[in-house]
Amino acid sequence: MTDEKPGTTSLPAAVAAPVIPEIPAETTLLAGRIRELIEAGVHTDVAAEDLRAAAEHVSAATALLRERTRDEPLLMSYVDGHQVSVNNPVEGPGNPLSPPMVGVEIDESGATSSSALLGPAYEGPPGRVHGGWVASLLDHALGRATAVAGHPAMTVSLTVDYRRGTPHGVPLTINARFTGKEGRKVFATGEIVADGETTAQASAILVTY
Repeated sequence: MTDEKPGTTSLPAAVAAPVIPEIPAETTLLAGRIRELIEAGVHTDVAAEDLRAAAEHVSAATALLRERTRDEPLLMSYVDGHQVSVNNPVEGPGNPLSPPMVGVEIDESGATSSSALLGPAYEGPPGRVHGGWVASLLDHALGRATAVAGHPAMTVSLTVDYRRGTPHGVPLTINARFTGKEGRKVFATGEIVADGETTAQASAILVTY
């Protein structure tokens, strides 16, 4: 088990995840700069020679980062009192793939609420977030809600109802709640809200570790 604080996500006992007390500012800075690079790459219309020059700069940065590496990407830390996986592709502040999903709040009933802002690099339909990323946000939020309820588990079934397109470039609220348990099975529901409207709802069956 990792070191835990109240309301944090647990890991299976077999996982020996290193835990750092706080995430270095340089880690989040680098991830943020790479996100900016990805969005610039999505929108760019520069000439071929400029694309080639940019690719060489990226190659140089990659070589620098590979001078010293960890064997595994899993690394845990804390943000606002909540345990997070630093390199998780949904919540990880150190992973450029993640939006990231931030600002976890837990109300008196144990329901959780997070927020995320996805840019154009996450676009599926024009002006809308790709449905796979919508599902990823919900899956992660539901998993966190069950862990907060004291039942850390992995998803075995996720049902997503897409009620309308989820816009990118707009702050999203991701709500989730634990709804029950039968043996090792755990149940949770959640939704994504944009501009006051629910864009997607999900229900999940998870199995405890």
